[in-house]
Amino acid sequence: MKTKSGKFAIEILILMIVVVLTSSIIFLLIQADVIAVKESNSDVSLLNMEFIPIAREGYLSINELIFCDYIDENYGCIGKSDDFALGNKVNFRFVVESSAYNGEIKIIKNYRIKGPSGNVFLDVDESNNFHFDLDSDKKTEFVTFKDYFFIGKDLPEGEYTLELIVENPLIMKKTTLSKKFQMYFFDDDGFLEPLEEDDYYD
Repeated sequence: MKTKSGKFAIEILILMIVVVLTSSIIFLLIQADVIAVKESNSDVSLLNMEFIPIAREGYLSINELIFCDYIDENYGCIGKSDDFALGNKVNFRFVVESSAYNGEIKIIKNYRIKGPSGNVFLDVDESNNFHFDLDSDKKTEFVTFKDYFFIGKDLPEGEYTLELIVENPLIMKKTTLSKKFQMYFFDDDGFLEPLEEDDYYD
């Protein structure tokens, strides 16, 4: 009985020695680039996987965009017009209709202005945009905004374009609306005085 137990232990010991020697030889061959190891895709971390965002249902639109000589505290438009004097303030008002998401509405406003030749000379980019947050128990809300900008006297007369960009990141929706307006040069007495082409820039 003891002889059989001793013989079995010796066989186990020999097997372990063979496994260790085999592993050592394989390791040396890999280090010497004799054996190439194929990488497995199973080792790729899940953190490196890109997930496609799920689109959310919702509605976002700009229902109204108007230019005004003046906009009061109650957002009333006084002197609705599409014609303005160079150097004067150009006020504009717009209404956004947006769906709520989990009882919340978030609106990001952005805009740019293009000159008569189509060049962009004013761009309110994302670093200067306007954020609006509202808690709502309604499915949709109408939100009124007002803003203004200046177009200097050193810029040319002609047709300008305001391109308004509105986004609600909660419902992953974005919309734009463009509207044209005219800029004229007026002298100190308030009379229209067309500029020569050479007088557009100092």
